[in-house]
Amino acid sequence: TLLFREVRQRRRLERIVEERTQKIREDKELIEAQARQLQELDQAKSRFFTNISHEFRTPLTVISGMVTQVRQQPEQWLEKGMELIQRNSSHLLTLINQILDLRKLESGALKVQWVQGDIVPFCRYLADSFASMAQLKGIRLHFRSSVPELVIDYDPDKMLQILSNLLSNAIKYAPGPAEVFLEIDHSAIAGGEELVLQVRDTGPGIRPQALPYIFDQFYQADPLSYEESTHKPAGSGVGLALTKELVQLLDGTIEVASALGEGTTFTLRFPIHRKASVQKLRSAPDPIAFTPAVSVRREETPALVVPSAAESSPAEKETGERPTLLIVEDHPDVRLYLTACLEPHYHLLTAVDGQQGIDLAIERVPDLIVSDVMMPVKDGFALCDTLKNDERTSHIPIILLTAKADFESKISGLRRGADAYLTKPFEQEELLVRLEQLLALRRKLQERYRTPSFAAQPAASEEVQVEDVFVQKLRDLVLQNLEEEDFGIVQLCRALAVSRTQLHNKVKALTGRSTTEFVRMVRLHQARELLLTTDLNISEVGYEVGISNPAYFSRIYAEAFGESPSQTRRPPGS
Repeated sequence: TLLFREVRQRRRLERIVEERTQKIREDKELIEAQARQLQELDQAKSRFFTNISHEFRTPLTVISGMVTQVRQQPEQWLEKGMELIQRNSSHLLTLINQILDLRKLESGALKVQWVQGDIVPFCRYLADSFASMAQLKGIRLHFRSSVPELVIDYDPDKMLQILSNLLSNAIKYAPGPAEVFLEIDHSAIAGGEELVLQVRDTGPGIRPQALPYIFDQFYQADPLSYEESTHKPAGSGVGLALTKELVQLLDGTIEVASALGEGTTFTLRFPIHRKASVQKLRSAPDPIAFTPAVSVRREETPALVVPSAAESSPAEKETGERPTLLIVEDHPDVRLYLTACLEPHYHLLTAVDGQQGIDLAIERVPDLIVSDVMMPVKDGFALCDTLKNDERTSHIPIILLTAKADFESKISGLRRGADAYLTKPFEQEELLVRLEQLLALRRKLQERYRTPSFAAQPAASEEVQVEDVFVQKLRDLVLQNLEEEDFGIVQLCRALAVSRTQLHNKVKALTGRSTTEFVRMVRLHQARELLLTTDLNISEVGYEVGISNPAYFSRIYAEAFGESPSQTRRPPGS
């Protein structure tokens, strides 16, 4: 009996130990799960503050920069500058209001202001207000309604915020040419009626793993959530969270469906009531504060406008020796501000995304490039990678502009080949000084290639080594065909597989000479070498270097070296 009691007591103790051990395990798992959730929330908040600061920096760049332009050139920039400042100030205010509205919703302080009116013209006016924004990106915006009118109770301000957020996102993330639709439908449901609104686009779509989280507060779909080729900037992480909260406040539901390569559709459903006081729509809603800082105007029939790959400033049409500078920036207000800063000093070319920038740089071979980092189609990093690894454009200095101020982003840009990295908002004077410094470095490079002895000089950097290879290849092609008097630009273009413009601009940038002048200098330097080391007469030396006219040879030789061929001549070995 005693043994039986001891066994039973031992088993009871073992069971107690096992239960408490299991409880400890469960508590530990719960604590670890809570720790992970807190860590994820902390990371989400960190991303939120990083991205909201990114959202703030772009309008601040325009505001602070245009203040300087208006102060310096009021007669030219007063009206346009005030318009840009007002629009970007509204954009900043919207970001702040969205954050505050989200806090009010969470605390229950945001109330619905119901009015009764026709929702169809309200939505039509709203769609029309986004027409200009869509046109700037080459997007066709459509409005469709299954009913000519639909009188219901709704809150105009909150409906404006909901649809403006969805439309601006659709236009922002859909690379042109594309299509965006705002559609209204009316259906019967059990016990009443239902308003169905759809905002859909033919953009790149959202990856399935991101869909469950896009309405979460602070969540921003990472770049892999979109097609890799788009390189879209992350948003603030507030817009869609606020949209969902506002929809629920109006007793509605919101759903999202997306397919990669086909587009995204947001579907909103609201129960229809007609109990509020009737209010006639006095004017079109003004969504300007809810859209990116671009010109917004109302148009009856939105038209598809594909942005030009190369918008040229008035300075480009002038003649002179000013360097050519390519601006690659998708934000129209920042692009206009950069034009205002740089137009007095450079011939300007502009591109509205990374791929257009690459194409234009290869075609025109500018002297300098100023590029944003976060852009559609291809970003600034891809632009650097492509141009710095292309023989036709590897010499072009590139300055990257970005709202991302963290150290990792800066290092990433410099590793991709950027020559300088400026954080928005930047000072105009700093940008101009950086550009002048890069031009000064290019002038030093030109001095390096003025004589054929550059190959014996140590290269200061890998970039210089790359250009040494190109110039040496060019010299070798001329030397290999030295006796052919007609060998020149056409043959060099064919051998290098480049156009005349590309070859001219590359050679001009590296040597300060035209292609014809470069070929002539290679011939003349070789002639000088023959005069110093052989006993060929002057006419024979001319023939050896492809110049058959002795008088012409003597004249251009004297112009190049400040002495005649006969003055250079001395017996070999003396």
